[in-house]
Amino acid sequence: MSRIILALQSDKHAGHVVGLCNPATMLPADDEVGRPTPMPVALTPFQEALWEMYRQDVEAVLDFADGDKVIVFDCGDQTHGHKYPDNQMSNRVADQFIIARYNWEPWMRRSNVLTFRFAKGTGSHTFGEGSSEMILADMLSLAWQGLSIDVHYHGVAEVAQGIRIDYAHHGPGPGMRDWTNGNQVRYYIKSLVLEQRRIGKNPCQLYCRGHRHAFVHEALLSDYWDGELHDFHVFTLPSYCGMGAYGHQATFSAPYQWFGTVAVEIIDGEIGRFKPFVHCRDIRTWEELYE
Repeated sequence: MSRIILALQSDKHAGHVVGLCNPATMLPADDEVGRPTPMPVALTPFQEALWEMYRQDVEAVLDFADGDKVIVFDCGDQTHGHKYPDNQMSNRVADQFIIARYNWEPWMRRSNVLTFRFAKGTGSHTFGEGSSEMILADMLSLAWQGLSIDVHYHGVAEVAQGIRIDYAHHGPGPGMRDWTNGNQVRYYIKSLVLEQRRIGKNPCQLYCRGHRHAFVHEALLSDYWDGELHDFHVFTLPSYCGMGAYGHQATFSAPYQWFGTVAVEIIDGEIGRFKPFVHCRDIRTWEELYE
């Protein structure tokens, strides 16, 4: 039996005070006489909880894989960038890349996790044209030999014979209202499938997108085409970053936020189980103003 696990992640926003940060991260600093003295980062309470979720999710994927090959797809925004300067952990650009590198340590030194594919994120968060993902890929390749890491704006990877995944950063949002949640994602997958057929190409079975910091899984099931039934799945991925001032504005004060990783099982060239290792958190401040 041939078995592969795909791990789908996105939007870590290293360098933001509510972005992902490994507590083991050491940043460059000098002591009182100019000697290089690496300095540990100071995590916010939110980051401490976020790191614990991330660490548990990575372990959950590895337990699910049970030694089988894991391919990791990250859909971008490895760093937060400097376009929105509020709530930065540091004013130094280099620190964001150092934090981003440390964020990948839970995946490293795993004999069954050697292949990584990164989508380039939003320019305002990645210092333009996917710079963060490109620099990070080089940093990881130098730090850990034998890895296969590549970076694209929009990639298609055949992960098993006949099974392809289409990955990119930007995609549809979850919806403006609770009762419309997933509608745009559903229309999106149907449009992608029809478009591919119209231009004479076979659609991918899996699609994943980031950017929206929300978790949606929609599917076009039992789609009849050319005498056969086909299934297609699309994921809008949750993030590993909380909401800053802009996030609250852009989401019209959303009360909940999703975090996590999605695992997809491929067995003998067929899609098996989907395992969303995700967390939904109420991010409002609750209080009681009565005696």
